[in-house]
Amino acid sequence: MEMGDKPNIYYLEIMISYKKGKSIIKDETWAVSKYTTPNEIMRKDSKTMSRLNDMVYGSKYKSAKQLVITKVLSQKIVGVSLHPK
Repeated sequence: MEMGDKPNIYYLEIMISYKKGKSIIKDETWAVSKYTTPNEIMRKDSKTMSRLNDMVYGSKYKSAKQLVITKVLSQKIVGVSLHPK
């Protein structure tokens, strides 16, 4: 990717791990993001993390929310972002 190019948008199948009560649950789910590594998604993509938190915990959950993306299982380009990186 050269300077000024617009980043791709990816459909990702991801493995997540979260704590609910006293148990740790692992699950496969999907995400759409312009980032491709678990660390980048968790740090930079607040919209995706918010959607995953709502999906896992719901809006009424009051306890501590601990959600981690552990692995990206697959990625597929679905478009191009309008905003540069």
